[in-house]
Amino acid sequence: MHKTNKKLCFFNVMSFLILVTCHSNKAEECPVKISAAADELTKAGRILLKNNQESVARACFSKALQQNPKYVPALLELGTLESKSRDYIDAVRHLSDALQQELSTAAFNNLAIVYQDMGAHVEAVRMYRRVLNIDEDDASAYYNLGTALEKISDFKGASKAYRQAIELEPEEAKYYNNLGGSLAGSNRTDVAEKSYKWAIKLDPRFVDAYYNLGNLLLGLGRVEEAIAQLEAAIKLKPDHSKANVKLADARKALEKKVEAFKAEVDAAIDKAQKMIDRGELR
Repeated sequence: MHKTNKKLCFFNVMSFLILVTCHSNKAEECPVKISAAADELTKAGRILLKNNQESVARACFSKALQQNPKYVPALLELGTLESKSRDYIDAVRHLSDALQQELSTAAFNNLAIVYQDMGAHVEAVRMYRRVLNIDEDDASAYYNLGTALEKISDFKGASKAYRQAIELEPEEAKYYNNLGGSLAGSNRTDVAEKSYKWAIKLDPRFVDAYYNLGNLLLGLGRVEEAIAQLEAAIKLKPDHSKANVKLADARKALEKKVEAFKAEVDAAIDKAQKMIDRGELR
C-alpha cells in the first residue's frame, strides 16, 4: 500500500508538469487534477516556481490551503509570492497565519520583508528582532535588521547590527558595505571609508562598494580619489546610472577645482608683477 501511494504521488507530479506544458492557457488553474493532499500540492507549486510559472504555482498553494488551511509550508510559499506581486494585505494575512501555527524564522523573515516593502520599517525591525530571539547566530537577520534600522535613521543601531553580522560571517563583503553606509550616516566618515575599502578587498568586483566609496570621497572634497572609485564602478557596470551621474558631478567639481587653482596662480602672478613694477621685488 505504501509503494502504491508513492507511485501515485509521482504520477501526480508528472501529470501536472505535462498539463502545464500542454495547457499554458489555463495559467490560473493548478494543473493537478487528481485529488491531492496539501503537501503534494505544495510540492507541485514549488516545482512550478522553479519553472518560472508563478501564477500557476500560486493556484496550487491556494488549493493546498483549501485542503488544509493550517498547512504552514503552503502559507509561507503563498505569502512570499503575494509579497513579490505586492499583494501585501494577503501576504501579511498568510504569513501571520503561518506564525499562529508555528514560530519559525522563515515566517518572521518573510513577514519582515513584506513590512519593509510596505514602508512599515518599525514593524520590520520588530520582526527581525523576533528572528534573532529564536536564532541569535543568524547573520543575515542582523544584516536585514541593519537595513531596516537605517530606514528609520537609527544609524547607530544599524552599525551595531552590521557589526554583529560581521562577527558571525567576517568574509561577507556586503556587510562591510552596509556598515560603511550606516557609519557615513552617523558622520563617522573615516571609519566608513575603511569599511567600504574592506568590502572591496573582500570582493574586488563589488560595484556598489566602489560607488559608495566614490560618493563618500566626493562629499569630502577628495575629488580625484572619488573619480578613480566611480570610474572603477562604471568599468564593472557601464550602465550604473548613479555612478555615471556622480562621475559627471565629480568631473565638473574637478574642473572647478582646477579653474580655482589657476585663478589663484594668476592672482599670485599679477600681485608679484605689480610688486616688481613698484620696485618692491627684484
